[in-house]
Amino acid sequence: MRQLFFSFIVMISILSSCVQIKPILKIGLVADPQYADKPAAGNRYYRESLGKLKETIVTFNNNKVDFVQNLGDIIDLDWKSYDSILPLYKNLDSGVENYQLLGNHDFAVDPSQMPNLLKKLSMPDYYYSYVKIGWRFIVLDATDFSYYSNSLHHHQMNRVDSYFDNTTGKTNHYRWNSAIGEQQQIWLKHELDSAALFNQKVIVFSHLPVRPLNTAENLWNDSEIIEIIENSSNVVAFINGHNHSGAYDYQNGVHYMTISGMVDTHFNAYGILEIFNKHLVLKGYGNQKTFKLKLYK
Repeated sequence: MRQLFFSFIVMISILSSCVQIKPILKIGLVADPQYADKPAAGNRYYRESLGKLKETIVTFNNNKVDFVQNLGDIIDLDWKSYDSILPLYKNLDSGVENYQLLGNHDFAVDPSQMPNLLKKLSMPDYYYSYVKIGWRFIVLDATDFSYYSNSLHHHQMNRVDSYFDNTTGKTNHYRWNSAIGEQQQIWLKHELDSAALFNQKVIVFSHLPVRPLNTAENLWNDSEIIEIIENSSNVVAFINGHNHSGAYDYQNGVHYMTISGMVDTHFNAYGILEIFNKHLVLKGYGNQKTFKLKLYK
């Protein structure tokens, strides 16, 4: 009887090791609330983003997310819009950190206020990284070289023009897009090398997408960033906003996920990303689709 009981315990242990029920991390994802105190235009419901974000934070708390990553364009315009929407994040459960990154609409403020953006959004720098339970998360500044942010970044205008002119005839030839410059690319490579040294899997966050190719909202230099990402042995996902319709692509071991824009719906759009050892689950709410994705790195 004792031997039978021992065999049963061993079998349970083997099964539990094969099936991971609890995720390593849960991440709340929000893209493009674009809040402003103005009426709806087309399918963009600017004022409603306050109520939608309140609902989103309740869901994050109920699901006990470990942290929240915003994917840019928290406002549509006007500095005072930040004072209406940012306090909502204080309703996150104690200990749940909230990370921001810069989107193009976040610069739709008086230029004199731009130097205060990092402090307003509680960001440590324009681009940065953090580590959670052996996973590295890299936050890019997709607004690096652009027409709308240059009064803050102070790049030579001919460099901005060059990135833009290189997209002539391409689907992303729009002035509301932007590029990631050489200095940030060097930093990104260093971060990826460091992650590999520590055997950390990596998820990259950005406002602008790089895939699918030939997408109107892509970075001006999408192919340069793709080369860096896909030459890495440990990047498993690239997650962004900007394209409010949402999108998904898979190339060379990397899952590319564009989170649907919160502003573009009467209802809502957001997600919770669950990380497991061998797969990811993006649980979609409202307009956001749900995905279960295997990890091949």
